[in-house]
Amino acid sequence: MPAIPMASTRKSLGIVQSYVLPALLLFALPVFGLWFSGYASGHFDAEVLEVIEKQIARDPEMTAEDRQEAMDFYRAVPASVACQSQGEELASYRNGLGEACSDAKQFGWAYLASWALLALGLASTVIALLCGLAAFISRPIQYGSFVVGWLVLRINSALQVVGQGVLMVWLSYWLTAIWTNRYYPKLIGMVGILAAIAIFLVVVAIFSRPPRDFDVEAEEVPEARAPELWACVRRLCERLQTTPPDHILAGIDTNFFVTESDVRVDGRVLSGRTLFVSLSLLRLLERSEAEAVLAHEMGHLLGGDTGHSKRLAPMLSHFGHYLQTLYEGGVTRPVFYFMAAYRGLFELSLGRGRRASELAADRLAAGVTSGQDIARSLVKVGAYSSFRDRVEAKLFAQNEQHQSVAISQRVALGFSEYAQSEVVHDDLQVAVTPHPFDSHPPLGVRMQNVGVQLKPADMAQVLLEPVQSSWVEAVEDAEAIEARLWGAYEARFSEAHDLALACRYEPSTDAEREHVEKFFPALVFEGKEAGYEVRMDYAQVSCSEWEHPIEFERIANASTSERLFKKYLDLEVTGEGRFLGKHSICLSKVQDADAVLGAFQRYLGRHRIAKDHRLSSQAA
Repeated sequence: MPAIPMASTRKSLGIVQSYVLPALLLFALPVFGLWFSGYASGHFDAEVLEVIEKQIARDPEMTAEDRQEAMDFYRAVPASVACQSQGEELASYRNGLGEACSDAKQFGWAYLASWALLALGLASTVIALLCGLAAFISRPIQYGSFVVGWLVLRINSALQVVGQGVLMVWLSYWLTAIWTNRYYPKLIGMVGILAAIAIFLVVVAIFSRPPRDFDVEAEEVPEARAPELWACVRRLCERLQTTPPDHILAGIDTNFFVTESDVRVDGRVLSGRTLFVSLSLLRLLERSEAEAVLAHEMGHLLGGDTGHSKRLAPMLSHFGHYLQTLYEGGVTRPVFYFMAAYRGLFELSLGRGRRASELAADRLAAGVTSGQDIARSLVKVGAYSSFRDRVEAKLFAQNEQHQSVAISQRVALGFSEYAQSEVVHDDLQVAVTPHPFDSHPPLGVRMQNVGVQLKPADMAQVLLEPVQSSWVEAVEDAEAIEARLWGAYEARFSEAHDLALACRYEPSTDAEREHVEKFFPALVFEGKEAGYEVRMDYAQVSCSEWEHPIEFERIANASTSERLFKKYLDLEVTGEGRFLGKHSICLSKVQDADAVLGAFQRYLGRHRIAKDHRLSSQAA
């Protein structure tokens, strides 16, 4: 009996649940519109036939034979058919129905519109599949297929939004009109407003151009400040027969990369080919190992990877912005799921292409340096990245303020112990080198690709060997650059950790309470009339119309609503009974309703984060 590929099966089920099933929601409203328009036509025909049969039965001038003949005719020819017919043979029938035919015509139009939306959805599905599958063939076809897919599908999706929006408004009237014999203007108006907003947002998103700035925290290293490093890069490019970079940036991120996209550094935009080198990693690498990494990055230039990314990146960014608009549009969510499924299919081809590019760049680098240097550099970069992630995660998880995070020192002092532990081997097995553009294959696959296999003991030795000569020595003021960048990074880390603590604490000491109040101070919102105000602090909210404040702990649910042309924030409070547990803040009575609502969301969110943190800590 053959083995069952469980991992593959789980992955396939995950794709179906994450992409395929949600994408089918695109067809939900058209299918319902198709069914309901048919149901409404049948309901209309039944009502008309009932009236006609009563009239025929009461007509004294008709014989029994005439009555039966008339009955047979009207039962064979539904009123909706007569209303939508243009033939002369049914003209008298159609004219006799008068204004009633306008309803039947609406049902017919809704029926055709539903079919049109279904056909458009099916056509979009075929286009998405063809373009998505074509992207696997080759890189030029991948680019062309995405251009075609993005152009056609965004037009089709916009037509879906318009068509489904109009269908929703139509249904908001006829659903209640047929099933309850009345209609609700507020419901129709609300649905109409939602549909109009969605259409407007989608149209704007199609023509808008999201910002495409690629910000890098680094400092530019001109040739005058690192002539030896520049000469090394040019020498590698000459051996690979590719054009050298126009800029070299030095930073402290745990990666190396090269790009042809515009890069923003310290307020300046750099164009052309840009190489980023990590000073932190250069300190860990022998010169020959670093040259293998640099040759790998230059291999991306030779292989056209950076040019391909530069052409594709603006469209992917625009697509991402368009998806975000569809998601936030509310009623456009079904269209979002369909477009997200196409993006997911395209990402599969991108991932495969990027992994192939990484392996090709490794082979090119091994050809001008050595496979051994490639393998050693991969082990060092992967281990350093994993250990730094562990250090930062541990620091961020602590529930006390840090006097000094000192991430760089902690990593430097603890790396040797980490390199001798069993943990490093587990990390390296799943290590994927961080990179802003590519999805790197696993370490084992990359080493096998260059014909080198290092055992766990060999990897430990590589990590523990002292570095004899590093390219950091060739960068003027490298230590000063690192100090500046680490200072800025650690300051942001401390600020983020302090905010996280303010969200985690359920203050039990004066120090914890002061820390929470630093980020969530007591607030007072004045009303438009004297005497009305809303107060809020990290623990509770109060309104001048209430008898006592309400702790966030007791708020089970919060929502906004409109009553008598006024906007309210409605709170469901536990412990006060079904009706006494409802309290409201009239947002229309305060001077800045948006500020009240925004602050309430932040403060209630803080409380719930603190509660979840307590429960997870207790469980752990």
